[in-house]
Amino acid sequence: MSTPIFLIGPMASGKSAVGAILARLLGTTLIDTDAVVVAANGPIPEIFAAHGEAGFRRFEARALAEAVRPDPDAPGAPAVVATGGGSVLSAENRAVIAGGFSVYLLTDAATVAPRIGADTTRPLLGATPMESWTRIFAQRSGLYESIATLCIDTRGRAAEEIAESILTAYRDAGH
Repeated sequence: MSTPIFLIGPMASGKSAVGAILARLLGTTLIDTDAVVVAANGPIPEIFAAHGEAGFRRFEARALAEAVRPDPDAPGAPAVVATGGGSVLSAENRAVIAGGFSVYLLTDAATVAPRIGADTTRPLLGATPMESWTRIFAQRSGLYESIATLCIDTRGRAAEEIAESILTAYRDAGH
């Protein structure tokens, strides 16, 4: 497998949407760690209710570790991994992500507000979603920046354009 591409950034920054397009452009599949966790353990709100955030983070770490295992059906194809927004909280996860080509999808509250709205599937947002998102983003932004190979400002840009920019940078870096 060639160097994996990790999409990092806050919740609702477009990691899954950009990742799907990027995977298509590369002729590979997207591994969305949140989707992997849900498929194995049920809906995220139920995971938080049954196991707490710590339990969810354990499932997330397992999904991230699995994502970088070589795929015998697609040798040489890079993994495109859309990480959960909190993946960077663990030093072990940061080490995995830093071992690949990590792309920080920089965004802001105004951009994610329409995506989050009154979303009840994100347990960390609680009763005041945008207030919570802003607080969480402030706590994590330095971690995203510290492990990013590339930072892309996504504000005002279409997912296709962002994916093409990532692909160009990935190839320009010799991958």
